[in-house]
Amino acid sequence: MFSLGTRCGRKGPVALAACALAALAALTGCTSGGGQPSPAGGRPSWAGALGPNVRVDPPRSASAGDGSPQGVVVGVAAAFTTGHFVNLCKYQEPWAGCASWWGSPNLRSKVDLADYPTFTNLKIGYTAIDGDRALVGFTGTVCVLKDYPSCFTNDNPAAVLDTGKSFSALWSQSLTSQANVASLSPAVKINGNWYAYTVNDSIVMF
Repeated sequence: MFSLGTRCGRKGPVALAACALAALAALTGCTSGGGQPSPAGGRPSWAGALGPNVRVDPPRSASAGDGSPQGVVVGVAAAFTTGHFVNLCKYQEPWAGCASWWGSPNLRSKVDLADYPTFTNLKIGYTAIDGDRALVGFTGTVCVLKDYPSCFTNDNPAAVLDTGKSFSALWSQSLTSQANVASLSPAVKINGNWYAYTVNDSIVMF
């Protein structure tokens, strides 16, 4: 498990990968058991604690760019795993220079790609949606070459969402890198489109 802490501040485009890595590590830093949905496949028993107006989507398949917050998570993970970093611009809140940065042929000389995550067996877990904000969980394995141990696995599709905290509390928690605990990926809807949440031009997805 690792934390990049203050590297997620305003430090230009490099911070995009740093913040992505920090939150991702928090998400997959521990392995736990499966979620506890309510009987007959209805609303999970833990969902009420999130708040009366919070929608909870069950684990489902999603495609990159399908217009959902889950699709944002899949898209960002695919961009890191395949090395097509310019595709991150489709999922981050729009900022000038995104394509020129991630599409630069000199990118490898600017950043250490061994700091970036790759994903195996990524599956969307439960998602909580409160208006224009969403918290997306997922299961699978993430590996970062420079970390030790280099790979972590999460197999609980309800991780963190089932802890009895409100959506607002979990939203604040998701924006803070935490060591050796599960976390969630925050997404926001802007002008009808879902994006990975960003702070000071730094992506806070994973």
